[in-house]
Amino acid sequence: MEDKSPTLLISEDLSRKIISLAAGEAHTIALTGDGCVYSWGRGMFGRLGTGKESDELVPVLVEFPNQAEGDRIRIVGVAAGAYHSLAVSGGFFYSYV
Repeated sequence: MEDKSPTLLISEDLSRKIISLAAGEAHTIALTGDGCVYSWGRGMFGRLGTGKESDELVPVLVEFPNQAEGDRIRIVGVAAGAYHSLAVSGGFFYSYV
């Protein structure tokens, strides 16, 4: 029988308080209290929002388009579907598929 115990993932980049999690078919999205988004899991179809389709075993920071250098978009909500992820910020809605 397969071991179904939870696995602790540790990423040195993820030292912030997580306020929301969203899970898709094979990926997870985390929203931190300061409005950053991290994703990990299967990258197929671009669902991690990294601009690549590679898998990520530990959380990686998601960069959003149209960010000025040194300026950061503050995300206030995240959601995930089977093959996509969603983020909302100040009236803007971001989808990465």
